[in-house]
Amino acid sequence: MLAAAALAVIGTAACSNDPGAEHAAGRGVERSGMPEIPLQIKGQQDDGLLARFPDAIRASGVLTLAADPTYPPSTFKDAQGTIVGISADFAAAVKAKTGLDVKWVEVPFDGMLAGLKAHRFDASWSGWNVSAERLQVLNIVTFMNGGTSVLVKKGNAAGIAAATDLCGRTVTAQTGTFQAQTVLENLQAECATAGRPVIVPLLIPQQTNVNQALATGRADAALADNTLTAYQARVQPELFEAISSILIAPRPVGVATPKDATELADALAATYNALIADGTYANILDRWGISASAVPAAEVNPAEPT
Repeated sequence: MLAAAALAVIGTAACSNDPGAEHAAGRGVERSGMPEIPLQIKGQQDDGLLARFPDAIRASGVLTLAADPTYPPSTFKDAQGTIVGISADFAAAVKAKTGLDVKWVEVPFDGMLAGLKAHRFDASWSGWNVSAERLQVLNIVTFMNGGTSVLVKKGNAAGIAAATDLCGRTVTAQTGTFQAQTVLENLQAECATAGRPVIVPLLIPQQTNVNQALATGRADAALADNTLTAYQARVQPELFEAISSILIAPRPVGVATPKDATELADALAATYNALIADGTYANILDRWGISASAVPAAEVNPAEPT
């Protein structure tokens, strides 16, 4: 089990009576060439890092993390219902470094911000793209580079090769994400400037259902983090293609804490930097085939790229 027995998984994966829908949504498929078991991390606990965490967290010995386990390869569930993925591997690494147990709380991504503001959990362990608007209301601890890319159905019948090829098409994205809130709006402006038809947005709460909408033809393309589009095309090549020629708004990505939880944000950044220094960070990125996303250091609230 990931990070020993400390991980508490709440809830179950969505169900469907349609085997094709399960396959299209990315559940129950063989992940060709990808990690099949949660990462096992053994290492020396750093009491100096633990001392940087807020008193309440150290007293409880538990770090409560919110995850939307429908977004591979960042956070999803294996066949046994265990939360796995890049983010889960980093949670295991944080546990090994600090000795804090990890408790998972499942939250749809579009409910994360409200949950952070209400302090329902310590941090959102989803991938938060940096934007000026987000930095006004939360802290983002960045530890990777990312960007938005495009996923299409195998064969790319629409011939999508550039961002403006999305004009006039039905484009799906997960509700509440940077893609839904910012990228689509910016693409609409590009289409208008180019005199092209508007994009028809199809916003859906869970990423697995975004994938399903694309696989079943409800959408012509999907917008998502570049790590997700590359992953989905790799594990389901019979269904999807990633358009590698499109990378929109590259920027730092990280986990989020409530705006008033600066001590926690600083502690998490220090822990990520310790993982960078000891090589664990590079090992996790390599394990998931995303070494190109590496950064030299974790930061708290870096400026939005221009």
